[in-house]
Amino acid sequence: MAENTVNYALVRELGAELQQARERAGRSQRELARAAEISTNSRISEAESGKRLLTLAEFERIFDRLELAPAERERLLELARSAEAPGELNVGQSGVGRTLAQLIEYERAATEIIDASPLLIPGLLQTSDYARAIMGDQPDSELRVALRSGRRDILTRRNPVQLLALIDSEALVRPVAPPPVMADQLQHVLRLAEQDNVTVQVVSSTTPGYHPMLAGPFEVIKFAKARPIVLLDHHRSSAFLRQEDDVVEFVEAAETIRRKVAMTPRESHEVIARIVRGMETTR
Repeated sequence: MAENTVNYALVRELGAELQQARERAGRSQRELARAAEISTNSRISEAESGKRLLTLAEFERIFDRLELAPAERERLLELARSAEAPGELNVGQSGVGRTLAQLIEYERAATEIIDASPLLIPGLLQTSDYARAIMGDQPDSELRVALRSGRRDILTRRNPVQLLALIDSEALVRPVAPPPVMADQLQHVLRLAEQDNVTVQVVSSTTPGYHPMLAGPFEVIKFAKARPIVLLDHHRSSAFLRQEDDVVEFVEAAETIRRKVAMTPRESHEVIARIVRGMETTR
């Protein structure tokens, strides 16, 4: 199965569902593999952790051995079919990078996202003009701007993602775009922060001592059933962290920033509004 035909977010969700069903049935991975005629129990383990998508025939045998109710069996088989279906994004030279394609899928499936951003306005809060200023004159810049704009839909859909944006105060004034674009960008952040599902907290760049956000940007993505993951995003390389110990470290780091380092949402709103007023008076 070609890797770019797999919906990574659904594979993780399916894996979490499989693990729960197996544990409810009181079966070990080894027992289930033997009963369902799966070549090795490691295939069950990898499927449950979201690292592997089993074939539809393998899932059918597994669900039969777990004696799932017909409605539950069909629901999980439909999830497996959807996970196997080609995604909407063309990955490759004429499309988008694999990491970006995965990120979009993960964010769509997420229930909560924590974005710690010491350098720029978080991607989910960026206006198209701000994003365009960052992308520059890259050959695929307009495609990437459009994708970034589309990513914002998860904040305004019927069941929106909960977003906690931790933003360094320098990112609010760093002139990566012309002043009118910067002012519009900060006004956009203020408007989104009025939504119940969006929390914005500013971290002062003059905060004494070390805190975790000084190590660089990161994004924690949480799901309804699957384990959370972390995105580390840099100029020419990005990586997802999935190991539980690694993810826990970043979740705890975000909590430290939120509770002990960042301003409250109210204080953050006041700071951003003050910066906007200053920008508007200098236009």
